[in-house]
Amino acid sequence: MTTKSRLVLLRGLLSLILLVVGNVTLAQTPKPEDAASRAVRTFYTYHLAHNKDFTVRNIQLRKRWLTPELYNLLLKELKRQAAASKAHPDEAPDYEGDPLTDSQEYPDSFRVVKAEMAGEVAKVTVTLQWSARTSRGVDKRDIIVETTRSATGWLVNDIVNSDGTRLQEDLKKKK
Repeated sequence: MTTKSRLVLLRGLLSLILLVVGNVTLAQTPKPEDAASRAVRTFYTYHLAHNKDFTVRNIQLRKRWLTPELYNLLLKELKRQAAASKAHPDEAPDYEGDPLTDSQEYPDSFRVVKAEMAGEVAKVTVTLQWSARTSRGVDKRDIIVETTRSATGWLVNDIVNSDGTRLQEDLKKKK
């Protein structure tokens, strides 16, 4: 093989390597909805593994995953409920259970199903699942977790339950 043949072969191999590496790099470019899905998965992994009672301390522990608006609305609701409970100790609070899963009985597990971009918002569908050990029996329900991008990553901004009710709207009505 001549030097010229080797050079042509080497150039061809180099072009092929660059083409393959370039395509792999393009194929692995992260999509915003993938990052939003990971953030929601991380949030619900933490949430379901820890105490889910609707308390100030538990909301504070989840602050890093929540937008400031949702975080503040949740804290205001807890403050409002505390005042209402003082005035009417015999009445049940508006949120019995967990507003972050929209359930009175906590789910056992969850699954991130899909994520779609809608402008600057990623809508992540999450399937909540209950086992036979619960009083609900085997059950599942979808919620849509709306996330927004911040300087620190994707944050939960709103939760839309299966009947279309939005957590933020519900919290704002109760002011």
